[in-house]
Amino acid sequence: MPPISGQSPDAGDQICIDRKTFKQLLALLTSCVDELVNPRDCEIFLTFLDTYLSENNSPEPRKALLLLNYYRDIVPDALEEVVDRLQEARGIFNVILATSKLGGQ
Repeated sequence: MPPISGQSPDAGDQICIDRKTFKQLLALLTSCVDELVNPRDCEIFLTFLDTYLSENNSPEPRKALLLLNYYRDIVPDALEEVVDRLQEARGIFNVILATSKLGGQ
């Protein structure tokens, strides 16, 4: 990763970074959003697994079904929150890029 250039002497509490670093950060952020949105929940697999585990009354599959249900109740919502936050951050990066000297070159 390229070095962050540090704090500009006349920038107050602003931090200056070079164009290459900024664009790398934006690319990483965009990549994270894309990766979370696309394969977040393989519904076919989870539905089949749910059906398979539900048909068996022994204790082990019941325990696995509890874990699956926990996953389906908690994880997708948590991932959705992460996606929302990353999209918000990407929007902020895009505004900075569009309104700065970084966007033109």
